[in-house]
Amino acid sequence: MDDIEQFKDFKVLVVDDNEAARLIMRKILTKMGITHIFESLNGQDAISKLMLGSVDLIISDWRMPGLSGLELYKAAKEDKLLGSAEFLLVSAENEKEKIVEALQEGIRHYIVKPIDLEIFQAKVTELLPLPSQ
Repeated sequence: MDDIEQFKDFKVLVVDDNEAARLIMRKILTKMGITHIFESLNGQDAISKLMLGSVDLIISDWRMPGLSGLELYKAAKEDKLLGSAEFLLVSAENEKEKIVEALQEGIRHYIVKPIDLEIFQAKVTELLPLPSQ
């Protein structure tokens, strides 16, 4: 199975109020072979989408109007909407206190903006539950 084929059945939800950021992430995910990409402009819309069905990975910006990425994570976890989905927090936030807060809430995966193509791809690959070869 080639690299692109292995990702085609995964469902990814990209949550970011910035259209350009969503576009960049969508392009990278599409190049990786992921075809089921859903987008939300904010945390509240993301919760609504998660109520409609599960995803394998949620990639969320930290700072958004309404629910922040961290608040989205907490709400989705509390409402049992995460299922087995991994959660990747993406943000320009690089203050130690903020990162510690996210870790204390249970977020284990975090990358900093601007998004580095290779780091983003490596993180997505790490988080998607690929069948063992």
